Amino acid sequence: MPTPLSDQGFSALLLAVTIIVAVMLAAGCVYVLVSYSHPDDSCQAWFPKGVVLLAMWTSCAAVLLFPLDVANRAACGASSVACARPTLPMRELWHAAFFTLLGLAFVACPFTLFFYEGDSD
Repeated sequence: MPTPLSDQGFSALLLAVTIIVAVMLAAGCVYVLVSYSHPDDSCQAWFPKGVVLLAMWTSCAAVLLFPLDVANRAACGASSVACARPTLPMRELWHAAFFTLLGLAFVACPFTLFFYEGDSD
């Protein structure tokens, strides 16, 4: 039988706040994209809009990883058993954020720009 998350050292509150903030951040990125997009481009160019949304969300999430890392360390408490296993795998989250930003900045965004500008329709 699998053990509950609280027995594994996971903080359910920290995990719930992280998910809620990620969804709110995605909604904010969609709002900014819709608010500042050109009216002639409303139902076109879905791939570039998706890349822009991913880039905005990832860059904002990377900024919010620092307070999440601090909260993750504080969630351990004073016991050494809980600190041996932090609540969230922050090293992997930092690596995923940085490598995603690296791929977006040097591969996806330039490809999307040339792909979007090369379309003659």
